[in-house]
This record gives sequence, C-alpha cells and structure tokens, in this order.
Amino acid sequence: MHEAVISTLSAAMRLLPDCLPGKTRLGRTLLGPFLSRTPALLNDCFGCSFVLPSYAEPMAQHIFTFGAYEPETRAAILRFLPETGTFIDVGANIGALAIPVAKARPRARVVCIEADPAIHALLDDNVNRNGCASIQTVACIAGGADRELIPFYRAPHSKFGMGSIGPQFNAVPVILEQRTLDHILVDLEIDRVHVMKIDVEGAETAVMRGARGLLDSQNPPVILFEFADWAEARIPGQQPGPAQDFLLGAGYRLFRLEPGTRGGEELFAPVRRGGCMLLAMPARMHGPSRQ
Repeated sequence: MHEAVISTLSAAMRLLPDCLPGKTRLGRTLLGPFLSRTPALLNDCFGCSFVLPSYAEPMAQHIFTFGAYEPETRAAILRFLPETGTFIDVGANIGALAIPVAKARPRARVVCIEADPAIHALLDDNVNRNGCASIQTVACIAGGADRELIPFYRAPHSKFGMGSIGPQFNAVPVILEQRTLDHILVDLEIDRVHVMKIDVEGAETAVMRGARGLLDSQNPPVILFEFADWAEARIPGQQPGPAQDFLLGAGYRLFRLEPGTRGGEELFAPVRRGGCMLLAMPARMHGPSRQ
C-alpha cells in the first residue's frame, strides 16, 4: 500500500519545476512518514525500477523528488555513446545511471564495476529487475594495480554509496580485490570504450592509472567523473585535483558539467576546491556546446 502512495506523491513532485525553491525540502518532508520502511522501491521517469536500502538515503530522495538521479550526467553519456557503443560505469552503485543508459541504448554494451559487496548485490538485483541483458557487472575495486587485496572502508546506511579506499567513518575495513581497468577490459574482450563514468569517492586517479592503456589508445573514451575536494583529500598522500592533473597531462580537455547545458566552461587548470561533475574529452574531439 505504501508503495502506491509513494508513487503517487512522486508523480506529483515531478510536476513541479525543478528550479522551484524548496522542492528538495518538500520532497524530504513528504517522504518523512516512510523513512523507516526498508527496502525502498522507486520508479524513475525513464521507466526504470530500483530497489534501494531505504527511503532515507539521498539517492532515493533524489529519484522520488526529481524523477531521476544526475540527469545531466545521463544526458552527457547518451550524447557521446553510439547506438552500439560501449559504456563503462566505474562506481556504478545500484545502477541508477547505468540502467537508464542501457534502456536508452539497448544495443550498446554496458559494464558496471562496483566494489561494495552489499551494493553490488543490489546492482545485480536492479539489472535483473529491469531486464537489462546488455549490462555486465564486475565486483571489485578498480584501481592502479591488478590482483591486489586492499582495504575498503564501507559506509554506514546514513552515507549509503560512499564506500572508499580512504579511511572514513571510524570503520574497520574489509579486504577486497583490486583490478586495473585495462585488465578488466582484456578479460571481457572489450577493445573500444566510448564513454566512461567514474565516481569512486576520491579514488578517481587510481582508476585512471589502471586505465593507462585505454587512455593512450587510438580512440580514448569520453570521461565523466566527480570532483569533491574532501573526498580526494582523505586518500592517503593525495591532495585535491590529481585526477584533473592526470587527464590534462594525458591530452584531455576538461569542462564543467552544468545543469541545462551540454557542457560548461572549459577548465585550463584543475579545480581544487568544492565539488562538481566534470566532462573530459580527448583533444581531437570538439568541445561541448551550450544549449
């Protein structure tokens, strides 16, 4: 019964303009009576169905209120992903981006890499729930060395999806296998990647170091990745901005990914403070145009 009520409330929320002041707060208020219910079941505006740990976690609240998770990122992925191309989602979480992409590009190949074992189980559930046969999932840490066992700090439910190789939350780490993206692609017999998204809570540079062969290939991928100064700074020996330094050194151009545009301003030096989603394009490609 409560799922039907939530679906109705969510549909009403999506009729309100996203720019409406207080919309996020209103969404949290409407979900208030259901926060203790687990698991959560939500449908997005693209016809995808997701199981999440609870209605209290931020991703669930975003889908409930706005109908989609990171719609600008999804739109950018689809802009650069051919009908039969390959998309790699590193840090795929529950599939909130990969599954809508797979639905929009049913003939494309989609690979989801997720380290946290509990979240990977939800990812597999959501892939099957949505009938996405084109999606393959890989359970490992994507990093700079292959076949290593390294500590991974899982996040509490209140910080769902924020697991990291950086120490956090006073958590006792679990030991998980690390693979390089280059070796994963060899195992999966993938020789061309068109688009890659990386969201690994500050460890994006390690993913890129393990994808050196891919980035140096004749047709390197477009990359979308998250920058958060606090997340990058908590990785031992790291300061904010190294993923951007790495890509600029590899011949990429960087752009902010802003709401309402295909791409924002070009960055000629790394962002060191705050947080944003960034679009990295091989130098040979034309920069994104504003809408």
